[in-house]
Amino acid sequence: MGHGDGNSPFQTLNTSKNFHLVGYSYAFLCWGVFAIYCIMYQIDRFLLYRARRQRIASGGNIQAKPFSTFSIFAPLAPIGNYCIKIPFVTSLIPIKHCVGVFVFIVINLIWMLFAPFAISEGQTFSVQSIGLMDRRAAYVGMVNWSIVFVLGSRNTIITRMSGMTFEGLIPFHRWLARIGFAEFVPHFVWRIIHGYQHEYIVKDALFRNMEQGTGTIAMIGFLLLFVTSFEFIRRNYFEVFYYSHIVGIIIAIIASCWHEAGCFYYFIPTVLLWFFDRCWRSYQSWFTPTKLVQVDPVAGNPSTASKAPEGITRVLFEYERLKHYQPGQYFFLTLVNKTRNRFWNYANWHPMTLSEVFPARDDPLTTKDNGDAQLNEKIAVEDAVAVGGGGDKKAHDDAGSTGNSSGSGGSSFVSNLRRRNMHEDMGSFHMKALGGYTRDLLLESAGNEEFEFRMDGPYGPRLEYQDYKVMALFAAGIGVTPALTLVKDCVERRAAGVHTVITEKVHLVWALRTIDELDAFADQIVYWTEQCRHAAEPLELDIDLYLTRPPEDKSTHHHWLQDLSGVRVTFGSRPDIPLCIEHIAANANGSKVWLHTCGSDDFMRDILNEGIKRQWSTHRETFEF
Repeated sequence: MGHGDGNSPFQTLNTSKNFHLVGYSYAFLCWGVFAIYCIMYQIDRFLLYRARRQRIASGGNIQAKPFSTFSIFAPLAPIGNYCIKIPFVTSLIPIKHCVGVFVFIVINLIWMLFAPFAISEGQTFSVQSIGLMDRRAAYVGMVNWSIVFVLGSRNTIITRMSGMTFEGLIPFHRWLARIGFAEFVPHFVWRIIHGYQHEYIVKDALFRNMEQGTGTIAMIGFLLLFVTSFEFIRRNYFEVFYYSHIVGIIIAIIASCWHEAGCFYYFIPTVLLWFFDRCWRSYQSWFTPTKLVQVDPVAGNPSTASKAPEGITRVLFEYERLKHYQPGQYFFLTLVNKTRNRFWNYANWHPMTLSEVFPARDDPLTTKDNGDAQLNEKIAVEDAVAVGGGGDKKAHDDAGSTGNSSGSGGSSFVSNLRRRNMHEDMGSFHMKALGGYTRDLLLESAGNEEFEFRMDGPYGPRLEYQDYKVMALFAAGIGVTPALTLVKDCVERRAAGVHTVITEKVHLVWALRTIDELDAFADQIVYWTEQCRHAAEPLELDIDLYLTRPPEDKSTHHHWLQDLSGVRVTFGSRPDIPLCIEHIAANANGSKVWLHTCGSDDFMRDILNEGIKRQWSTHRETFEF
């Protein structure tokens, strides 16, 4: 804190000072390394685009995966991507991230001790005085915090240039924030001691003059951010976390720039990017047309639920920005009961992956491949329940008439959406009742409450499964939703004869609790099998469903989906991950596999590590916001 004429309300900036040299040389290092990464990523995108154009021109005969500039790191991938558990810290983190954080901390220490690395002839290195070292550490921390603002933004040029996405950057956002906060602490503590030693007055330790006082206020802002970002508060009291972040950022930025003029150089550019992100998110949320079509429970029996109801709520909606959606991406949404806590709940935005998209099209029975191919699906709506014969149709109808809104009427409505002429893009979310918000939503949807619906998105990476002959998907519970959109996208594009998609086999392993949960998505599985039968390009579906909580009556241990080709339902057990992976590898015939998983950390860690051992390309869903 106090350094210079602390009584002046304005600070003069001398960039030749020792600690300023540390700050901007470290900033050049960070942004320089990032620029190199962005250049490599953009070269990769160009090579991938060129390879796909060649694949289209050759009619699908050229199927080799294009060269990647990141292939120089390929020998380290099996070790670097291997996921581990760190007790009391995290249950899922790749080794490369642990190494990266360690290297980052070492670089920070080197910069604090040795930068700017210009020593005159005959001069030897000497440890700086504590009155200088604390400021060197603070400037390095300030650069880290300037990057933190960017890493916490959803829409910036940074994400476009690097291909990194919001959910992938959030862990780095937290790590840099904590490291930067730790680098502020020596400066804060030493200035408290130094301020008190002037006149030995307690107040002077924090508020001796304007500079000392603004530094204290800035530290209070950073401390508020740090304390309220712990996982317990973030998960259980999201509104507290959300509002504390906004208030803490405002306090910290204003007080920091008042405390030290050099903060303007580091904070203001990235804060402007963050501010633009906030404006764009607000525009998408409040001014992009959104229409709520239907909210209803599709699993469970919420009308008789107790304090902890179980079930799934389905939300059907129209949203203008669905045209930008890619399979596996997610949206932030708020679904507010107009009669309860309306304003407060608008702060509670939940990340959700779509379960299905129903694109607008002129011909309900035609799919186009960029003008190259057309495919008449020739599927009547009645086929959706006629695949397994009359007995299966009856079972399907019976499953829909058990008292909830997942009945045949609801299923038929959604089935028609896949084939009818639609002028607007439509999508669906499926939300399982796991916490207070989703349980309340389940009960309110059964009671025909009136909702107000807002969305922001889409966000997330483009999942490049189409460059692999085999796609393997593992899901637990409601974590199946991103897999559903991936399978549907692959099935429809292969059915239409899209040459850029070379995927020939799709494996889905899904562990879920009850038959009700399966019935909520059964019509999608039927639709996939129909499309595969009429596909212009062959596609093999291999679906393993594991019901961990089967019906007590063993005579009912059969589901009509088992009569579909490639579908297996196992009752009363969980998937044996190594065995499932071995089965997929055996059927891949030497082809490289694209592996996707969504579920608990322990579930995903086991799957990812099995895939990494075989050098498969892996991706996992994460919502650690």
